[in-house]
Amino acid sequence: MPHELFICVINRPEAVEDVIAGMLEIGVRGCTIIDTKGMGKIISQDIPIFTGFKTLFAGARESNVTIFSVMEADMVDDAIKIIEDIYESFSEPSSGIAFSLPVSRVKGISKKDPNPEQEAE
Repeated sequence: MPHELFICVINRPEAVEDVIAGMLEIGVRGCTIIDTKGMGKIISQDIPIFTGFKTLFAGARESNVTIFSVMEADMVDDAIKIIEDIYESFSEPSSGIAFSLPVSRVKGISKKDPNPEQEAE
């Protein structure tokens, strides 16, 4: 089964738990979540020479969350749908981005679904 690296920048960190719950529902077994800062935030507040551009990045948030997950290629559309359902769409400015890249080789992904009941025995 081919895999893809799914990357999503979420501009509403408060919704990350909902996204993770949705990912678990479709069978995603793992992801890495990183607190990130976008270009608009850096340009408008952290680089004094660009302070005049502040109005261009008025929607820039204090922080974002970026999710990385290597998943089976057939899960990517479902993952994007989950995020669109939570956010309503990516069409608004500064609403986030989701994309995937093909992965040619993967090691370290379990092929079994975890079953807590079996572990208890």
